[in-house]
Amino acid sequence: MNPSLLAAGAIFLTLCMSCNLFPGPQPTPSPTPIHGATSPTPSPTLATPVITVPHATPSPFPTPTPRPTATPRPTPTPTGAGSVGIPNGDFETGTYAHWTSSDTAFGTQPSDLEAVNANGLYLGTPYSDYHGQFAASSYLPNRDAGARGTLTSDEFNVSKRYLEFLYTGMQNGQIYVEVTVNGTAVKHFEMDNPSTQFRRASLDLGAYFGRKARISVVDASATKPHGYIEVDDFYLIDTPTVAPQ
Repeated sequence: MNPSLLAAGAIFLTLCMSCNLFPGPQPTPSPTPIHGATSPTPSPTLATPVITVPHATPSPFPTPTPRPTATPRPTPTPTGAGSVGIPNGDFETGTYAHWTSSDTAFGTQPSDLEAVNANGLYLGTPYSDYHGQFAASSYLPNRDAGARGTLTSDEFNVSKRYLEFLYTGMQNGQIYVEVTVNGTAVKHFEMDNPSTQFRRASLDLGAYFGRKARISVVDASATKPHGYIEVDDFYLIDTPTVAPQ
């Protein structure tokens, strides 16, 4: 080939490339990011938890405790030659026969402690250690510890040395059991048992053997909530069952 033609072609090609008439291969441009846009983060694949539900037996409701319909008794009242009862001294007639009730505290008849316990009509805890079914109470007839009154026995013969009985009540100079002979107080016993559990007391009447006496159960206190007295099971005995007073 003619050297002149080759030289002319090389010059022509150089001019074309400098003028971008035949551009060479260009680099691929990077995409322009959009302002504020972020590349989405792929969500992780979470494993589905396996929950095992135990086949547990539900706890049953607690069984309610029934109210008592009977209560423990103290040592039975002595019987036979060693003791003698005061007429209706245990109130088991369900009446105040051989007793006189004044004012309102003791009501018109003794209180049925079996029914009181069964119906939850007591103060705090059920009655216990009483004799039989009935007792005289200056609280229960009106359910008022501030009620006042007196319960007086018929006259009886002091044929045994000791007078015994059951009692509850708060120690208070206005709440007491008193024994009178010919209208004069010869024994005065104040309560010291503010609970519903009966205790037994013994009074020494030896100095009045063979004479006539009366028992007075007195509640002259308006104090609440323990301003009351309850008594049961009066009898006379030769040998005391508790320390006498």
